[in-house]
Amino acid sequence: MRAFAAGEVVLCHSDLLTKHFSNLAIARSWYQPFSALGVELFFIVSGYVIAMRVGEKDTGGAFFAARVLRLIPMYWFFTSLVVLVYLIKPAWHLMGFSPDPISMAKSFLILPQQGFPILGVGWTLEHEILFYLGVALMLATVGSGRGARIGLAWLLTALGAVGLALGSPAGPVPGASTLGAAFLTHVFNPFMLAFALGWLVRELEGRRAADIALQVLPPALILLWAVWEAPSGKLMPLWRIAAAGLVFAGFILCRQALQKDSRLGRSMVLLGEASFSIYLSHWFVLSAGGKLLGGLGVPASYDVVVRLVGVALALAIGVAFYLALEKPLDRWLRPGGRLRSFRILPHGAAAAPAPIPKKPG
Repeated sequence: MRAFAAGEVVLCHSDLLTKHFSNLAIARSWYQPFSALGVELFFIVSGYVIAMRVGEKDTGGAFFAARVLRLIPMYWFFTSLVVLVYLIKPAWHLMGFSPDPISMAKSFLILPQQGFPILGVGWTLEHEILFYLGVALMLATVGSGRGARIGLAWLLTALGAVGLALGSPAGPVPGASTLGAAFLTHVFNPFMLAFALGWLVRELEGRRAADIALQVLPPALILLWAVWEAPSGKLMPLWRIAAAGLVFAGFILCRQALQKDSRLGRSMVLLGEASFSIYLSHWFVLSAGGKLLGGLGVPASYDVVVRLVGVALALAIGVAFYLALEKPLDRWLRPGGRLRSFRILPHGAAAAPAPIPKKPG
């Protein structure tokens, strides 16, 4: 699923490769409303995987520290790379980057922003961090018993439903805003529904039908209220999450077949492990490639070929960053079990020290 999500995001951003010589664009196609659907899929997977990895003995502080430590090194590396590129040639800045101290601080600390951070694709991490914070607060206050875990799913649903009812944007909205306002639009955001969906699916796996119905009814009623209250034309975030949920369900239903050992399967596992590096690096590859091709006078008829080659190259470079930097850094930062880490556990089992998850979500 992570490999699929990363590939879909890279493909949807491939307009960066062709915009200087071709009029074809995913951003203006029939697929545009669902472009970069891999983001919502990543959030659903994040909810599901974190629900698997959190055990009854895990503490909120250790969990949050481990998750932040998992994100920060590679995120800081690529954010710093944007700053370096800007210093070398300001005309190459990404996403309207401005080197003022406040923007720099917000971006490096992954604080909620209305617009894009320095590393544009990092806006999704702002939502990830808030989800991790919610899980950490659950662990620190009420623990991780069954009631607390179901309660968290309901709370996430309620937060997302309020955002939907208020018409809150699911993605970045450029413009000045206070940190407090940005924080509220992230907390009450439709993306919380994606985290809730993944978390709740994991919690209900293997349960009896009557138990599932009982646990699903409250969030379903909350969601119906949100749909009723949502402003006209503001339900697209819900349809995107629903579409990503269908993709998620398809993978879950086919997981027995997907787990068979094969060369293709091993390749997908590697792409999935490298999906964080792919996500953080692909904008550089596509943007630089597009600028280069724009100056070479490439015919518009080469659009599809250029996209396929460019997407493959972006995936390959992302894998290279994973093998050369992300994986060694991850191992170096956790020798001797300095931080608690998390592994996949059956319901009711206690957590034990194990490798930190390979991908945020």
